Amino acid sequence: MQKTILLVDDKKLLRDTLIDYLGNDRFRFLEAETGEIAIDIFREKSDEVDVVLLDENLPGINGIKTLRLMKKINEKVPVIALTGELTIDIRKSFIDAGAYDVQAKSAIYEKLIPSLEGALEGKEPSAGSGESDIDFEKMAEALKNDGRWEESALYLREAGMEQKTLGNLDKAAGYFEESITRYKRAGRTTKAKEVEKLLDEIS
Repeated sequence: MQKTILLVDDKKLLRDTLIDYLGNDRFRFLEAETGEIAIDIFREKSDEVDVVLLDENLPGINGIKTLRLMKKINEKVPVIALTGELTIDIRKSFIDAGAYDVQAKSAIYEKLIPSLEGALEGKEPSAGSGESDIDFEKMAEALKNDGRWEESALYLREAGMEQKTLGNLDKAAGYFEESITRYKRAGRTTKAKEVEKLLDEIS
């Protein structure tokens, strides 16, 4: 039996690409190009929707606000947020608002299907937390174990920044070095260079 995905993104090319990638044989797709349209569809058909794929950067109502409104309509439907620039703050904002998971668009073809399958099967998210006190190193290792190298590198960078603020420069350098390694493994050389600059500042 086909599962129904509400796909919310203002770029038709990305919607078409995701539909081709995920397959019309397995899923039925409802499409929305704005948060407002998505809310209208969700209000009418939330009982039919099995999962929502929601872009962060939408015209009008952004992804976070759209998610909050969806949760008021039907909090049981899992929502996977998609973002072009994944940061700790963006992840935390979505998780706090009730997202099942947050995925970087740069890693979407590697990581979306496992996340989607987990949401459809009712599994707990494998990594991610909305808690205000985040153990960056613990999160980095959990994400690494999931093969989510870019996100793991992001948390290690934050761990390094935290240690730098505390004056633990040797420990900060270790986190930065490992962050660089993981960014490179994820193919994110620009991000790796940004962390290299942070490392140079304390070397």
